[in-house]
Amino acid sequence: MDRSQQYVASLLEKLPKWELSDPQHQNSFDRIKDSLLNASDLQSRLKALYKVSGFSDVALGLMWIAERVESDPSKLESTAEEENLVLGLLKNAFGESSPAGFANPVMDEQPTTSLDEPSPAGDGFSQPDTESGFSPPGTSPAASPDSTPGEAAPISSGGGGEVSEQEFSATLERLVEAVQSGSEERTALLEQLSGQAEGIVGSQASDNDYKTFCGYLIEFLKYVSMHQLFDDIRVMNLLSNIYDPFSQWAKADASSRPGMLEQAIEILRDFKALFE
Repeated sequence: MDRSQQYVASLLEKLPKWELSDPQHQNSFDRIKDSLLNASDLQSRLKALYKVSGFSDVALGLMWIAERVESDPSKLESTAEEENLVLGLLKNAFGESSPAGFANPVMDEQPTTSLDEPSPAGDGFSQPDTESGFSPPGTSPAASPDSTPGEAAPISSGGGGEVSEQEFSATLERLVEAVQSGSEERTALLEQLSGQAEGIVGSQASDNDYKTFCGYLIEFLKYVSMHQLFDDIRVMNLLSNIYDPFSQWAKADASSRPGMLEQAIEILRDFKALFE
């Protein structure tokens, strides 16, 4: 990861994603962030993002910032102005209101990077669905000249719609057991559970505590996967500690459920404190 990518990575990590009001938008932002941070070539990935309908300004803003970093060795940490810029561009891309006083300097000062090159194959941005993380609800990516029909999405939700509470509990239990035993199945189960959780968060019918639990669980699972923490005892303990109250909640009737997930939600909300 070169200096400009490290700078962009730090900037994206600082953004208060909770200011995106829709949980689906928060999840899409996480996928955008992960894809950019894991890119072998940041500029190529940003060019691909530029081609996604609604996200051209986001890509331009990040290109503009990356070029400023490359031309100024003294730039080590993102500024509040840059963070507000990117947050405002993201809100615009997702159809949400921008922060008060938001200004868009990239409209006056364009990056010098050429945007005429086609997106590299497998760039992760050319898929016409929300699984790629770059297609907000109600929009579709712009056509890419080198996209391959039928090409598989690079990030699989592992879901396929909302599952029942019992099915979700069973998947969580299987993941707990796989992590504790060191089974090779744990990666596939993590992806499956993440996909199921995303379906629940996006559902109109799910219980609010259930959706909150799933939202924090998605963030935790992404962190575990990104940092390859499957063998960390803290991950094993956390999964065990959230499974028990969730299992009880899933088995309880609707009238008994209020408050039963509070402990698990609190554990997930503060999970990063365990790894600092």
